[in-house]
Order: sequence, then structure tokens, then C-alpha cells
Amino acid sequence: MANRRWPLWVRVTIAALILGILLAPVIVWREQIVGIFEQRERAAAIIRGGGAWGPLMIIGLTVAQIMIAPIPGQVVNFVAGYVFGFWLGALWSWLGTVLGSSLAMMLARWAGRPLVKRLVSPGLLGRLDRAATGRGLWFFFLVFLLPGLPDDAACFLAGLTPLPLPVLIAIVAVGRIPGVAAATWAGAYAERMPWQGWFVMGGLVIAAALVARRYGVRIQDALLRWLARRS
Repeated sequence: MANRRWPLWVRVTIAALILGILLAPVIVWREQIVGIFEQRERAAAIIRGGGAWGPLMIIGLTVAQIMIAPIPGQVVNFVAGYVFGFWLGALWSWLGTVLGSSLAMMLARWAGRPLVKRLVSPGLLGRLDRAATGRGLWFFFLVFLLPGLPDDAACFLAGLTPLPLPVLIAIVAVGRIPGVAAATWAGAYAERMPWQGWFVMGGLVIAAALVARRYGVRIQDALLRWLARRS
């Protein structure tokens, strides 16, 4: 008997139901989660209070951040380093990142573009589409590796390509290590940093936020075009 794929609307519906079940708690308690991460000590206390569930909380929040982005991924990684130290914090954050990225790719591959359009803003998806057209694995590896690029959205787009999923997952696992490690390291050594260091870091963060707010789209587009030419 010939192998038949389920109709597209069935796959989209099932994928949306699965996604809703996985992320319903994060959607319902989104404000509380954001509130937790506004206060580092509160977040650390809640995760430490989870005991053996603490690592799963970090992994789950990382997955949710990739799928629906209620909070910046760097914040989750920072708190992971603050609570668990660099090595364990980086491990849990990395596992969550690989799991969330893999889930995004698999959902996109299985359900197709209609679901991705619901999860990624049209403008961002269009810009990524234009840059990734005709590109291969090297392009996606650089998107995952370099800071400032929409790597979470790129996971969904990568799932829409015919590129092999096992290889895509492997390049995610390698390419996103530097970003995870940097944020986790900052959290792990936050208390040892002198006030001068915090002053400089705070100034850089504020400056980066202002630049991103005003020129973020232009910078991302320029970086994507540069990557496209070199991949």
C-alpha cells in the first residue's frame, strides 16, 4: 500500500494541539514567569526550592522560551548559572536549548508553513526566507553561532527546508554553545564581579538595547545578507 501523508490541515491541527498542551502552563502563567525573572534572587529561590525538579524547570523554561519567547533566553541561562554554577547551569541550559530547537524544527517539518506563520512574525519570517533561499547547513550554523541573529526563529525555518533533521540538530547543538556558555558564565560569577564590572556591563546592555530598538532590523538584515554571501 502506498504511504500517504495526513492532510495538511490535520497535521497543523494536531501539531497546534501538542504545542498547546506543552506550553499551556507558560501561556497561563506568563506574567508570573516574567515577574520571577525580574528579580534574580526570587528566581533563584524558586528554582532552588524545586529541589530535584530545579534542572527540569530550567530545561522547561528554555524550551518554552524558544517556542513562544515569553522571556529572553539569556535571562534563563543567566539564572541557571547563578543557581547551579557554570558547568551544571550550562549543561541544563544547553539541554533545554537543544531540546527546544529540535522540537521547533520537528514541528515545522511535520506541520509545515501554516503553523510556522502562527509562531514567527511575518516580517521576520520573510527576512529569514530571503536570506536562506538556496543556502545550506553552513548558513544555519552561522545563524546559530553568531550573536544578535534570530536563532530561535531560524529553527522553525530550518525545519521547513529539505535539509536532514539529524544534521540540523547537530549543528544547533554545537552552534549555540557559545551563547549559552556566555550567559551562564555571567550568572555563575555575578556575585564575584566588582561594582565597576557591573557598571560597565549595565552600560553596554543599555546601549545594546537602544541600538537594537532603533536599528535592530537593519542590523539583522545586514548580517543575514553577509552570511548569505559567504554560505
